[in-house]
Order: sequence, then structure tokens, then C-alpha cells
Amino acid sequence: MSKTTRGFIYSGLIYLAIGVILGSLFSFFPDLAVLRTVHAHLNLVGFVTFLIFGVAYHILPRFSGKPLINEGWAWAQFWLANISLAAFLSFMTIGIFSKVPGMMLLQGLSGVLLALSFLMFIVIMMTTLLRKVPE
Repeated sequence: MSKTTRGFIYSGLIYLAIGVILGSLFSFFPDLAVLRTVHAHLNLVGFVTFLIFGVAYHILPRFSGKPLINEGWAWAQFWLANISLAAFLSFMTIGIFSKVPGMMLLQGLSGVLLALSFLMFIVIMMTTLLRKVPE
């Protein structure tokens, strides 16, 4: 298993753990329910999507019989996705609890970077799966 695959699977499991803990805290501290959006992003983007990335990087090239186009690009996508998601969640949380000027802009910029990491995944997968490999 490649370091990118392991990285996405492990980080996805970490995001799941944080999401479960946060969701559980809602029962004990109802005021934290304002973080529902953070909780949803932790679980849907952090866990579900990152796990899909990890599994896809491992399985799709093997099923297609074509090696991944570039492991370095995949590793860069891993870091861009993790850094931008962590920033997005941090800026969202700060924005919920305080009215720091510019927080929405920072949240938006980190969201754009997260979307770019998703597009990067699409490009890496499409170029891997659609290229012709000599037999």
C-alpha cells in the first residue's frame, strides 16, 4: 500500500474520531450544537471522502491494470487536502464563536483550496485511467 493510500486512510480515521467525539459532546453540551456544520464536514469530507481517496488510489489503478500516473502528485494532493480541510474547519469554528474580521474570507479561501485538491484527485485519476499503456 502506498504512503498516499495509507495517509488518506489514517487521516480519514482521525477525522472520524474527532467527528464522533464532537458529535457526542453535543449531548452533554447543547450549546456546542452550533458546530453541526463542522461536525458534518469532519465526517463527510474528512472521513468519507478521504477514505474514498485512499481506497481509490489503491484499487482503481490495479483494477484498470495501469499504474498511478504520478505518486508525487497524489502525495501533494494528500497534503493540500489535509491542510485546506484543517484550515477550513478551524476558520469555520473561529467564525462561529467570534466575529473576527476576515474569518469568512479565510474560510472561503481554504474551501477553494480544498475544492482544488478534489479537482487534483479527479485529474490524477482520469489521467491514470484514460492513458494508454503498452501491453
